[in-house]
Amino acid sequence: MGDTLTHLPDQASVAALLRNVAASLSRGGLFAATFRDYFSAPLQGNARFIPVHADEHRVMTCFLEYEDLTVTVHDLLQEREGKTWRLRVSSYRKLRLPPQWVDEQLSSLGLTVRREVTPSGMVRISARNASE
Repeated sequence: MGDTLTHLPDQASVAALLRNVAASLSRGGLFAATFRDYFSAPLQGNARFIPVHADEHRVMTCFLEYEDLTVTVHDLLQEREGKTWRLRVSSYRKLRLPPQWVDEQLSSLGLTVRREVTPSGMVRISARNASE
């Protein structure tokens, strides 16, 4: 699941999904998920503007607006149309999920959990059903 958890509406929905995952895993089964950690170190000031992509035809930047339980991601896409540039804007909310909370939810369901942080800042969690 790539960055899916943070798109759910609330932590209760994440907990319900994780319960369903744990109930569905056979012995030795593996659940893997990645998500961006918007919780541990919220970006401040101009650091909230994140360059995503740039080439001669497009420039994509996102801006993060933090709230207590969510972060609003504003996508700013500038596209070249002939000799002019056109700006397209969209936004959506994502959950600020504490990685430790996700670990604890999975562990409480009897799964063996491993967590890593990738060089790009994504949290990678794997949880294995080791029950007999």
